[in-house]
Amino acid sequence: MSSKLLLLLLQLSLTLLSLPLSLVSAFTMSSNPTARHPHCDLPGDPSLILQTNVDLGDKKAEIMKELSALVAKSLGKPESYVAISITDNASMLFGGSDAPLALGCLYSLGSINMENNGKVQAGVTDALEAFGVSENRIYINFFDVPRENVGWNRATFAG
Repeated sequence: MSSKLLLLLLQLSLTLLSLPLSLVSAFTMSSNPTARHPHCDLPGDPSLILQTNVDLGDKKAEIMKELSALVAKSLGKPESYVAISITDNASMLFGGSDAPLALGCLYSLGSINMENNGKVQAGVTDALEAFGVSENRIYINFFDVPRENVGWNRATFAG
């Protein structure tokens, strides 16, 4: 390798070292399309989407906060990454009956397993029992989503 090329590489390295990390990340990502997104090592996005045919009334926000803490604790994720959506008063049937029920989906980057899923299922049941939703009328589907299939902050968690 020529001494001019080595000198140029050294100057480029020193220049990159003197830049703020955010600029270096942006530079390396734009010049290297396979570089990882700066947020790719963050814990991910657990999202609970829940529908029920009961009226949660003025307790809805309280239940959402309760479920946000439940999902964070059960999955071992920071609550700052948890998203909760509840639709109440929905038109729904389960087993041909419109008796109180709930259907949900929990999406997460990892942490989806039998133990954690059971904690979430039990916690959601506890939260909805006071509204007449029995434990045998709550279905939650759990999805361990690949990092490349979750978008946030203008990119996916994979890069």
